[in-house]
Amino acid sequence: MHKSTLSLAKLWSLLRDQEKKLGLDKLSLTERDIFLCILFLQKKKLISLENIIKNCRHPRATLFRCLKKLRSEKIIQVKKDTNDTRKSFISISSKYL
Repeated sequence: MHKSTLSLAKLWSLLRDQEKKLGLDKLSLTERDIFLCILFLQKKKLISLENIIKNCRHPRATLFRCLKKLRSEKIIQVKKDTNDTRKSFISISSKYL
């Protein structure tokens, strides 16, 4: 048990170091969680906002507040669909890919 706890602590430390290198340490844990959700859902360059809403476990208001912060930090960009302006797509800054 002690060995697995130690390796979990090392993994957590490694994760935090990488987040600091990328500048993600200034985000809250919820903002990081939502960003990781977006990264996980990314299959193409653009991810539909509808897909993120369906697969995110956070309340809608929290999700949109965090998306606003991620956008202001230039971690993500929001683009409107050219055919249907009611639809939005999220793209991730190339720095984080």
